[in-house]
Amino acid sequence: MAKSKKQQEKKRPSNQGRKATPGTKDQEVRIRVFDRIPLWGWILIFLVPLIASELMFYRVGRWPSMIIFPLAWIGFWAAMMQRSGWPILKKRKDK
Repeated sequence: MAKSKKQQEKKRPSNQGRKATPGTKDQEVRIRVFDRIPLWGWILIFLVPLIASELMFYRVGRWPSMIIFPLAWIGFWAAMMQRSGWPILKKRKDK
């Protein structure tokens, strides 16, 4: 019959290259990345998918989705901004 295989211990990846918190250098790089897109660009990135989805839901008559999607969309963006430290708006305050 078949022989049973012995389980081999898997080596866990080391955490030496990882940092618990991002350094100030990383934060500066992130803020510079957000500087590439002007504020009106971020507004378009937020509004265009929202308006397009509302039009699509309206066209097919999905009224509950017309209410739920904007709440989820705003919640998603609020969570992303809160998690990243509001870099899009911070750069405007510093200037």
